Amino acid sequence: MDRFYFVIQTKMEKEDYKKFLYLATFFRNKLTLPIILLLAFLGSAAVQLTEGAFSLAPFLVVTILMFVVAVAAVCFQVERKNKQRVTTDKTGAFGSISTLRFGEEVIQMENEAMHSSGELRYDQIYQLLETHDYFIFYLTANQASLVRKKDVTDVAAFRTFLQEKFAGTYKKMGKV
Repeated sequence: MDRFYFVIQTKMEKEDYKKFLYLATFFRNKLTLPIILLLAFLGSAAVQLTEGAFSLAPFLVVTILMFVVAVAAVCFQVERKNKQRVTTDKTGAFGSISTLRFGEEVIQMENEAMHSSGELRYDQIYQLLETHDYFIFYLTANQASLVRKKDVTDVAAFRTFLQEKFAGTYKKMGKV
């Protein structure tokens, strides 16, 4: 029988899911915003070149405008995806309590409302990200499970435990 070092009861509310979508979209990969800025820069340069003369002020204005439009378009998609998930949720995932038991070799997961349970070895988890509010366990590159820090009794001890278990795949995002 596996000894459990941490037993955490957590849940994901609709607002948690929305925050997660924004984190995953903009901050999971540190290059997302710089790439959008680079594309805005290149688009602005193309506009300047077609006009035949380069002027710094219009170049900067168009670059900023293109960046803002691109970010707004991505935010619109995130909001659309969030609304779609929230309105089509038939599983009762939002607000239901998940119990996670962290042992020496495995994490046991259980959610009574969703009638689900399972067990994963630590090496089966693709990546672990820590944000200001969450520990995000990526089961695959596109499937994740959240643990809200406000549901963890001793965040510092839990963080240390996770850093040891996920030495190669643990990352911090932003200010933690």
